[in-house]
Amino acid sequence: MGIRRETAVSLAALGTLAAGASVAAATAWAAGPPLTVEVSEARCLRAADLPVVAAAPKIAAALADSASATVQLTVRSATKDNQEHAYVVTVDGEQRASGSVSGGGMSINGVSVADGKSSRVVVATGPTVVFDQTVAGRC
Repeated sequence: MGIRRETAVSLAALGTLAAGASVAAATAWAAGPPLTVEVSEARCLRAADLPVVAAAPKIAAALADSASATVQLTVRSATKDNQEHAYVVTVDGEQRASGSVSGGGMSINGVSVADGKSSRVVVATGPTVVFDQTVAGRC
């Protein structure tokens, strides 16, 4: 009761297809991750400086001392195809932003970070981390 010739040929073909898929996946990642991320230095965002708040003097006066350390993240697609790459931004383990880019596109996000200490900013697409950096927030 051996393996028939047709079954052996089919199994060999499946093995060849699986090996080809593995090589294609490895080649795709050898080119690098599908996203690139740039981060700005932490800046202070003062609520009283926002045009909407400044238009209401009483609210602006109440928020005069209110400030939040923020960073700007620029996420770009590293691929030239039209495939969409979704991403999530977390700061110290808490999701702060999400989005997607495709075909050489770009997305800009501003996220707040802890004031007076360092925060870990992570950008991931699916299970793959494409950016992981500590940012010092100071206001």
